[in-house]
Parts: sequence; C-alpha cells; structure tokens
Amino acid sequence: MGSVSKHRTRTRCFASVIAMLATAAAWEGGYAFDFYCRRCRFFATGSVVKDVYFNVLFEASNLGRADPTTGVKSFAAPSILDAYGQVKFTDWFWLSGGSILMPLSRNGTQPTTTYLSIDNANIDNTPVLQGNSNVLRDLGFQANGFFLANHLEYRVGVFQGSRAASKGPVAAPTATAGHNPPRFVSMLSFNFWDTETGYVNGGHYYGSKKVLGVMANFDYQTLRNQDPPAPGASKNPYYGLSAAAFINYPLAGPNPRGGDELVGLFQVGFYDGGVRGTPSATNFTGTYSNVLKQWNYLAEAAYYNKDLKFSIFGKFEMRKISNIYSTVVQGASNQMWIAGGLKYYVAPANLLNFALQFERTQFPDAPATAQGGTNTLTLQMQTFLY
Repeated sequence: MGSVSKHRTRTRCFASVIAMLATAAAWEGGYAFDFYCRRCRFFATGSVVKDVYFNVLFEASNLGRADPTTGVKSFAAPSILDAYGQVKFTDWFWLSGGSILMPLSRNGTQPTTTYLSIDNANIDNTPVLQGNSNVLRDLGFQANGFFLANHLEYRVGVFQGSRAASKGPVAAPTATAGHNPPRFVSMLSFNFWDTETGYVNGGHYYGSKKVLGVMANFDYQTLRNQDPPAPGASKNPYYGLSAAAFINYPLAGPNPRGGDELVGLFQVGFYDGGVRGTPSATNFTGTYSNVLKQWNYLAEAAYYNKDLKFSIFGKFEMRKISNIYSTVVQGASNQMWIAGGLKYYVAPANLLNFALQFERTQFPDAPATAQGGTNTLTLQMQTFLY
C-alpha cells in the first residue's frame, strides 16, 4: 500500500547592484566611489505536502564593497538567511521553526523587491545592534495565524537572542553557557481594506492591492543577575516597541494587472537595552549594552505610475537618544536621514528597475569640531527572476 502526494518547488534569483558616491561634506571636495552587489540572492520555496511548506534564502550581501578605511573589498561567502519549515494546522494557527525573519517592525518585514526607496530604513537595525541576529533573522519557533477573514494577523516567536556566557573560569567553567531566557518577539497587524497573508508584506503593490492598516510590535529579552557578564550584578532587561500606520492606494482601484499607486508609511519605535550611566565596554547594567534608550521615527511616501514606468519617493528618519545620557553620548548618537529619488521600471513591477537616490545623513547634536553629516548619491540596478 502507498500514498500519493504532490509537492512543488519554486526557485527565484534576485540581485541589487549598486554604484555609490559618498562624501563627508560636499564643500570639502571629492566623492568616494564604490561599486558592489547590495544583495545577491537565491531563493528556494515550496510545499512538500498539503499545508507543509519550506523557505530557504541564500545571500551574499555587500559583495565587493570596499572597506571605508582600508579600501579592501569584501568577498565574504554567502550565508543562509531564511531556512525554516512551516505547518498550517488551521487558519488561526501556523507553526514555523528555523531561521526566521523576526517581526520587529513594519518596514523591517517588507520584501526587498518592493521597497519604496532603494533599501530598508536605517532605524530597522536598532533592535539588532547587539549583534545577536543575522540580517533581522534568528533561530527559533514562531506561531502565527489569521482572524476576521484574514484582516487580523498575530505572530509570536521565541528566538535565541543573546546567550549568556558560561560561569567560572574558561578552563574550568562551573556551568555551561546559555542559561538565560530566550528572546520574545510578537506582532499584531490589522488591515481595514485588502488583506495581507504573506511571510513579508508591504512596500509597493504597484496598484494591485488597496491596503490600509496598522501594526504593533513587541520585543523583549533579559539576562539574569547571576548570568555573565558580571555575575551577581543587577541587569536591566531589553525591550522594544514599534507601531506603524500604512497605506497603498491604487488611483484607479485595485487591479491584478497593476496600476498607478500612492504609498505611505509612518512608523515610530521605542527601544531600551537597559544601559544606565555612561555606556562603555565595562558597563553591564543592560541586557543589550549596544542599544541605548531611544526613540526612532520613520516617514516615507512614494508615487508609482504604471504607464510612464517610474516612481518617485521621499523618506525621513530620526534616532533620538534619551537625555538620561550625557550630551557627549547624545551628540555622537543622535542622527537624521533625509532621502529622495526616483525609479525607472524597465520590466513590469519589480522585475527590473533602475533607481537614483540622494541621502543626507545629519548629526544634529555633534560638536563644532566633529563631522556634521554626510551626503550619499546611489545608483542601483535591481533585477528579480523566478
């Protein structure tokens, strides 16, 4: 006796090739040039049997990019980003396990092929500044599901996060590493118009969907007081909160074949790694010592015209460090980013496009003797095959 099952696999390739010019201050003369592949990717997704899925993503990021100090080009080996299996038990309960994109923010869960600008927001990296993740991903398990005819989605994940070191001397530890609790990440999203049910959502829909929604995200991890570093010292937990409102408005109504579109996103985040006092390599008051207490803001918008095959976009970001830290720390850490540009779509939607973006990075509280900002002009060619 035997059983017959069907399976399907889809492979996709994606490349984003960038030519970048950057300078510390335009009036000082001279731009630095660089050419590199921002993301060279290979996807493999599919279904083994009914309601059982997998997703594997290989990426070589910043391939060939020169080090800003030494000039040495990076040809690091590709790494595995997504690598998970997923089971659908019912609409309101799906279970995934493996290397998964953590639902940390709306912009952070957008697909790279539909960004309004040329890349994700700079502030998306705030919750991963501790260096304990892999391009916004981590190993763990995640449950998600849909209610109210797919208009409401939840995600709840348990991930590795930071693992505390072993106790005792390295030569003779008294306990193994990793006794601290895992990282908990959750998301709740509601769509008022069309629904979104993908692993990643948002950015451009190129007129194919009419979307209006809100999203909330929560992120938490703690080290126990008895955990290294500094066993016995009190340690504050890390937590992050993010909220967003977003819209994709097709000017002629949603059409599966696409059309003109207006897109907007506003996102605000609050993050606190627990650090108190003066941040330093020997300050162990916080679970995430690299994440200072701060507010993050993002506002971006774009207009896409199908017939003319172009889009125009603008973006504003800001990182504001808490005044519990010294003015020196705030001056070195507070940042603003202002960017704008346009894209030309050679092939339909996101299959092949060219983008030109200018971005001003400003350090508003930097002392007069320090660099006040940088300008970056980027030309990108992006292609997506499947």
